[in-house]
Amino acid sequence: MATAFMLCTNIAFANPKQSINDVETISNSLNTIYLAVLQGKDINSIKKDITFIQSELNRERDEILHEIPNYESKEKQKSIYFSLLSVLNHYQISILELEDYHKTNNHQSLISAISELNNGNLMLGTIKSKL
Repeated sequence: MATAFMLCTNIAFANPKQSINDVETISNSLNTIYLAVLQGKDINSIKKDITFIQSELNRERDEILHEIPNYESKEKQKSIYFSLLSVLNHYQISILELEDYHKTNNHQSLISAISELNNGNLMLGTIKSKL
């Protein structure tokens, strides 16, 4: 699971396009985590990766919220940032569902987790296509 850690180490914040790249990196890390879950990998390693990704989600969210005021007169950039916040919310819900799956072994939670990840990825794809 070192892959998830390596994918998020080069995150930098500068503009909407860079933030899109950063969110895409988080998405890739989440995909790696879900692959590990589906392969039945070590739960402790997965939990560590989830904790790390949550910190990256929070950091990215804080950076986006910090950047939004800098684009008050630029509606397109501002809308990209708000859209990225929605993507991050889907990813956060996905992680919460995954944690519930680990606690309760409820397969519906795993399905919901993957569904939320896919919803976030679809939104991210739409944002990227509009640039």
